[in-house]
Amino acid sequence: MTKLFKALLVSISLLIAAPAMANTEEYGTLLSGSFQPAESFASLTVEGSGSIYNFTLSAFDLNTIFSSNAFIGAIAVDLSSSLLPAISNIFGDSPVGVSTAGGPGGAFEFRFDLTGPRQARLTSNETVSWTATFAQPVSFVGNEFALHVQNIGAQGDSAWYVNTSPVPEPETYAMMLAGLGFMGFVSRRKKSIK
Repeated sequence: MTKLFKALLVSISLLIAAPAMANTEEYGTLLSGSFQPAESFASLTVEGSGSIYNFTLSAFDLNTIFSSNAFIGAIAVDLSSSLLPAISNIFGDSPVGVSTAGGPGGAFEFRFDLTGPRQARLTSNETVSWTATFAQPVSFVGNEFALHVQNIGAQGDSAWYVNTSPVPEPETYAMMLAGLGFMGFVSRRKKSIK
C-alpha cells in the first residue's frame, strides 16, 4: 500500500511541475548584419504544446535603439518540421503571414511575415499576437527564432538577431515551486511515518 501511495504522490508532483510550456525570450544578439544594439529591442513569448502555439511579439523603443523608421519585418523559424502552420487569432499592431522564405544562412525552414499593405508593420512600442496551428505536433525548445529588423540607420540597412537569454514566465516558477513544495511535503510525511 505504501509503495502505491508513494508512486501516486510522485506522479502528482511531476504533473504539477511539468505542464507549463511558456517561454519568453528577449532579442538583441546580432546573427547577420552589421549593427549590434546596446540593449534588447524585443521580446517573444511562445506558449502551447502539441500542434497549437500562441505567439506574442513586443517591440521596445526601436526609434531610440535603431532609428526612427526601424521596424521588425519577420521572424525566421528553425524547426525540424518544414510544414507551414495555419495562422489565426491575429491581434495587435501588425499583420502576420507565413511564407517559405527563411532567414539568414539557410538554416530556417519558414518565417512569420509582419509586413502588409500601406506600410503595415511592427514598429516602436507595438505588440502583435497570433496562434499558429501545425498539421502535426512540434516542439520549441529554444533558439529556433531570428528577428529581422529593417531600416536600421541612415542607409536603411537590415539585420537578423537571435535571443539574448530566455526569461521564464512567472507561471513556470510558480508551477516549479508548487512541485518542489509537494515533494518536500511527501518527504516530510515519509519521515514522520517511519
